[in-house]
Amino acid sequence: MMDPFVSALEELAEALLAGEEPEQVLSDIAEENSLPIQALRNRALRAFGPLETYKLRQAELKKEREQTARRRDPVFAGASFLAAVASLNPRLSADERRAEIERLAAEYDVDPAAHKEAINRLRPR
Repeated sequence: MMDPFVSALEELAEALLAGEEPEQVLSDIAEENSLPIQALRNRALRAFGPLETYKLRQAELKKEREQTARRRDPVFAGASFLAAVASLNPRLSADERRAEIERLAAEYDVDPAAHKEAINRLRPR
């Protein structure tokens, strides 16, 4: 038989990622699963850490995983960088655009000089 806390914790994680208010959803899930709220809260804190920041921490982990994947694959990193450059606001001044390209190069861990020709083709018209 499966531990009733496991499915309750899975449901709680989904609700937190959807942006629901931690205390309210904790109460609802505890009631739906006939679990003591304090016991569910304790298990959730051990499993997820502070519930109020769970969604933010998961987003940061996802971003870190994506950065790791880009670092392992320079072609993916370059393509992701160029896609980000292509989506820059066309109303940016030349200096703002240059600064954004430098910021994106650091974020995607690429050398903008290696992509200069492609960047020039992406210039806003």
